[in-house]
Amino acid sequence: MSDVSEFRSLLFSIAYRMLGRVTEAEDMVQETFLRWHKQDVSEIREPKAWLTTAITRLCIDQMRSVRRQREEYVGVWLPEPIIENETAPAELADSLSTAFMMMLEELTPVERAAFLLREAFGHDYAAIAEITGKSEANCRQMVSRAKARLGKLDEPRPSSTEEAERLVKEFLTACETGELKDLMSLLTDDAILYSDGGGVVRAAIWPIYGPDKIGRMFLGLRERSIVGWQNRIVTINGSPGVITKRRDGSINVTTFSFEDGRLKAIYMIRNPHKLESVRW
Repeated sequence: MSDVSEFRSLLFSIAYRMLGRVTEAEDMVQETFLRWHKQDVSEIREPKAWLTTAITRLCIDQMRSVRRQREEYVGVWLPEPIIENETAPAELADSLSTAFMMMLEELTPVERAAFLLREAFGHDYAAIAEITGKSEANCRQMVSRAKARLGKLDEPRPSSTEEAERLVKEFLTACETGELKDLMSLLTDDAILYSDGGGVVRAAIWPIYGPDKIGRMFLGLRERSIVGWQNRIVTINGSPGVITKRRDGSINVTTFSFEDGRLKAIYMIRNPHKLESVRW
């Protein structure tokens, strides 16, 4: 078997979850296929396993090489969004919320690989050990520690798609009308706003905490320039989000976390380098 194109979506799913960047994930897929074609494939009994191993190891190496860049990143680092019907394969429908992807940043590259291979892709520990070059016992420990660590970070509970879309619409309406009380009522008491400009465009360097500060920030945007912006609700990383076209033609993408019928977190991606694949 030499045609392995059927595994492209799977490989992209692994790479994106590992790296949080669409372009980098696509590069890893391409490099994996290049390495495949250099092999004597007649000797490879399980192409899927070979490809999974190759791309996971490439991603681990890539994460190690970009770790310093992440540490020196200006402001909050958010994953690159995946918009429905653009580059998102079916395998990316579950567990790809921005909140989940941000939690993965707490793990080392090998921990992240072991955790994702086990929890997202259902590999047994023998396979994970083979892929990562660690013992089965070590892999079990890594996954257990990762689950414990991520559990403490308290990922927001998901809302139904209908409820989530309603909340997003109400949020946009409150921003447009300038009603602070309406905007604050949509946010949980411990709501957080993250804004990623990457040092390229203006964005908050630190997270903004609390419904009052978040609400006033959005109303400040409205007073300064939000009039004339165009918003489109789409599915982003498996959940309702917003693409915003500003008056100067630039694009913003906003995703959300939902909890008990309110907005738990807002993630604004403004870094243009992360929005190159987004189309209005």
